[in-house]
Amino acid sequence: MDEVQWPLLLLFSLLILLALFGNLLVCAAILWDRPLRRQPENLFLVSLAVSDLLVSVLVMMCAAASDLLGYWPFGQIYCQFWVSFDITCCTASILNLCAISLDRYWHISRPMVYVRYCNRRRIYYAIVVVWLVSAAIGAAPLGFGFGSKVTIHNETKMARCEMRLPMLYAISSSLLSFFVPAAVMVLLYTKLYLYARKHVRSIKTQLQQATSFLIMQLASEKIREVTAATLKGEALLPPSSTPVRSARRSPKPPSKTVEHHYELPESPVSHYYKMRSTVLSKLHFLCPNCIAPKTTRESQPSNNNNRNNVSDQKARLTLGVIMGTFLVCWLPFFLVNIARSFSPNSFSQNSILAVTWLGYANSAANPLIYSIFNRDFRRAFKKIIVNIFHCREEQDLNKSISSRYAVPEVERRRSCTKSSESNHENNNEQPTRLVVLTTSAGSAITEE
Repeated sequence: MDEVQWPLLLLFSLLILLALFGNLLVCAAILWDRPLRRQPENLFLVSLAVSDLLVSVLVMMCAAASDLLGYWPFGQIYCQFWVSFDITCCTASILNLCAISLDRYWHISRPMVYVRYCNRRRIYYAIVVVWLVSAAIGAAPLGFGFGSKVTIHNETKMARCEMRLPMLYAISSSLLSFFVPAAVMVLLYTKLYLYARKHVRSIKTQLQQATSFLIMQLASEKIREVTAATLKGEALLPPSSTPVRSARRSPKPPSKTVEHHYELPESPVSHYYKMRSTVLSKLHFLCPNCIAPKTTRESQPSNNNNRNNVSDQKARLTLGVIMGTFLVCWLPFFLVNIARSFSPNSFSQNSILAVTWLGYANSAANPLIYSIFNRDFRRAFKKIIVNIFHCREEQDLNKSISSRYAVPEVERRRSCTKSSESNHENNNEQPTRLVVLTTSAGSAITEE
């Protein structure tokens, strides 16, 4: 193998392994983890993982073998099936991504309608429609006998399986497989981002109104308590003038004047700000981006603005990763696919190889984007991986323990059997001794 082929071998192997094991891990997490299995929208992720898994097994492995060997070793018939599998599985992956975006938009923008009408049966219907459309687009070249051709390379004189699509089919299939789903995804995720931003602002205003109402209610109750305490304290004050007779009748010498110290209650204004800070600290967990308890008033608006900017940046980053990865992976391939239908010899073999494997890389990136960035999937992945390695460690530990302590365990069993036999003999001898004692000294026993 040439030196140029080793980086390609490593790259192809990495992409195939990521797509294979990543999608298998997604399917295992949803099937084995009960909280993930109870969410019906995760069925779209299962369908996406299955389509990407088929891409890695049926498409990427054959493409890697053909690109590394320099020729097509699987024959003319499988070349037609391979092109059909390529179009079907890649189209199913893209349509599943579009279905996931539509499901998320309905789930967030119209939650009541989503809960009422979206159930497992309808999600199954949507997944079946996705796969039927993908199979129809992919089976057209196989049914009408176009799309694939085994050609002999001029320099190497070896057979190569090439995708040669007619212009009408290339444009229509590219529109249905990529451009229309991509436009829907961009539109829905943009509307979803704007709606989420508007929803967060409305929640923040409602929460601030509820917080101010609660603070005013607590402050009014405390003002009532303060006024009642002050009135009670004034009634208990000693009288300023005392009767003269009581002073003359007292034979005791005049005592020193005793000063009565009364602690004035806290002012309502200071108590209001104290209650405000405590209530804000207790309500902080409801909306961390909306409420931030601070001791000073000046630092609170700037900190709220900073936190809102951070949340907006996170939302933009998430949507940017989702849409950016999808468009970067698939847009060059479909542009080249349409351009090749007009002029087949205008692109070199290396450029076609680059855009093709860039599209295949999306199947390896989908498990990372749609699963690992989710907290529930990370927990399920961790549980599965820990269980796998823990079971292996337990098996190895049991084998080592059994091999190390096999002979001492046999000796321990023998000692246990000997001790049990000796105990049994002692138990058998003990009643005979009691009989002897009762026969020889029966009178003494009876006296006792």
